[in-house]
Amino acid sequence: MSVSYYCHNQVRSSSHIAELSPLCIRHFKENSHNIFEKKLLSPWTKRTTFRKRSTFQEELNHYGIDTDDTTTKTTKREEEKRKKPNYKELFKDPPQAKIMADGWPDKNIYDPAKDKMYWWRNDPVLNQYHEHWHLVMPSGEYNGTTKDREGENFIYMHRHMLARYDANRWCLGMPLVDPLSDYVHPIPEAFYPPPFLSQPIDGRPDGVRVPFPARPPNQVFRDIVTMAGGNTEVVISVKDLTYMLDELEIWIDGKTDQVHPFKLNLTDDEATSLGSDIEVVLHNIGHNMLAYIMHPYTLHAEPSVLFGARAGTRDPLFWRWHRHIDNIYAKWQNLLGPRDFSDDIPPVTIREKDIIFSFIDILLEVDKSEVNDTWVKYANEKFGGKYFDKDLSNHPMVTKTLQTKMKNRDYVWLEDGQDHEKIQHLYPRDWIWFIRAQNDSPKPVTLTFRIWIAPIDLIDKHAYWIEIDKFKRTLGPYKKTVVSQRCDHAVGIRKPAQKTTKQMDETAITPWKKEKLDQFNLAQVAEKLFCDCGWPYNLIIPRGNKKGSTFKLFVYVSDGTNDLVRTDTQCGSTLLCGGEKWTDKVPDIKPFGYPFDRPFKNGAFYKTFQGMKNVAHTDITIKWVEDFPEV
Repeated sequence: MSVSYYCHNQVRSSSHIAELSPLCIRHFKENSHNIFEKKLLSPWTKRTTFRKRSTFQEELNHYGIDTDDTTTKTTKREEEKRKKPNYKELFKDPPQAKIMADGWPDKNIYDPAKDKMYWWRNDPVLNQYHEHWHLVMPSGEYNGTTKDREGENFIYMHRHMLARYDANRWCLGMPLVDPLSDYVHPIPEAFYPPPFLSQPIDGRPDGVRVPFPARPPNQVFRDIVTMAGGNTEVVISVKDLTYMLDELEIWIDGKTDQVHPFKLNLTDDEATSLGSDIEVVLHNIGHNMLAYIMHPYTLHAEPSVLFGARAGTRDPLFWRWHRHIDNIYAKWQNLLGPRDFSDDIPPVTIREKDIIFSFIDILLEVDKSEVNDTWVKYANEKFGGKYFDKDLSNHPMVTKTLQTKMKNRDYVWLEDGQDHEKIQHLYPRDWIWFIRAQNDSPKPVTLTFRIWIAPIDLIDKHAYWIEIDKFKRTLGPYKKTVVSQRCDHAVGIRKPAQKTTKQMDETAITPWKKEKLDQFNLAQVAEKLFCDCGWPYNLIIPRGNKKGSTFKLFVYVSDGTNDLVRTDTQCGSTLLCGGEKWTDKVPDIKPFGYPFDRPFKNGAFYKTFQGMKNVAHTDITIKWVEDFPEV
């Protein structure tokens, strides 16, 4: 068999350039065959066999190729290559981004001031939270155990982030995040990291730091190849990535094979198995390939922000990749079908007019003495008793509009080079929930109040709802009660709430803090950082817009005797960060995202919860304003 015949057959049976061996790539380059413009779009279905390629002759022997019937010209060139293979010609990194002296590209290429979501993706506390979560909820084992329901939590935590990101995009009139599910075509999004952001050089103990690489537009997934001593090795290929996706979809469809010998059942308790499999295989490998997309062939090159958890949320591709990951998991949830709530309807009644909230600064003007009691006495006097059945939407102490503003601050890059930068960050006007509820039974009932919001246009998409809080209260027999909850006590946020710049910065994992953490094992690090883990308080609600954005506010009251939801007084976030100790159970036996963990009946929010007395919802407005009083 000739080299030419063999390689042309390989092209005919290939669907992507990544499938061709280096031997054939050299052959076609030497003979000026333009195979690189061929449209190779069909998906991969087989796993790549990793081979270590060395000399040219070894490749010929490996494939049983006889060069006797090749042309003299080709044979001569192949003999030259046999003497000294020039792998640098075969594997060249794509052209790198051009960066100006200020650390940014030319303003005509990218201007952060014109990036509508730059402020959100680059929020320092958001990035701290994501880094903390992965340290508090690692996927690894310690002493043969993992964190309780880690795989399920992984999916939900990132879905929670995605829902918030998309809600803010919706407020700005931007399209929702497009999943990065195409592994072949160019990726239009560019990314230019902030100039002050840096990373240590691998293997250098002297503390030298370098910038993260930028990514020009229209890059493509590439095989990750290492080269040393004239040898090349495919570490991971595009073909492998697609194979992983195919295997997951086969498993979700209820089939088994060598990769997944056990069937994935359509039950809630399979959530962690599926979530873990998605996380440690497809998710992690995809992140690595995206992180090295600008240096797929450079040994020991520094990766982009998409490698590791410290700064990945700054890159738009983080959100596209995770929307793709979430959609895979959602396929399984869709197969589970709508949830039957008949076993979780406690004897309680709430109504739309029972959802009340007030700004804390307004309440303080009326009665400062109630601050430690969260105005329970005040609320029952003004909103309960003889007023229990009254519509209070026009009450002077009640609002239907939540407010946010942008604040200026001097930010110090504590995890990097200690540079100072003027930035803006979101901040909410403090409010308190008052929810009226009636116990319809002659016995005391323990209840869990679950509060969610969603952009009014997205209420029929269960994955786009945002969990704001959940808390437990007990109602006496036939009791009509007004329960209250401060927004800065929410179970999802890091507590105590980070309101000042000092509080926002104290959770930064600085190089010297990281050096201390490196002395501990996986479980010890998770436990030490638990109290610093939680959603940023400054981002507790979307920003809204200047005219006001309409959201649906939803309250679901579930049976608190079975939920086991803890109180809101402890540190950290048990909503997102799991149990405080390594072996602690997640303090809610319900699936993550309940009651929005399944598709809606007939794809409709209203039909799903229609006629349920333990459910109430109302429209609210979130408005971005210039200023408001802070408490």
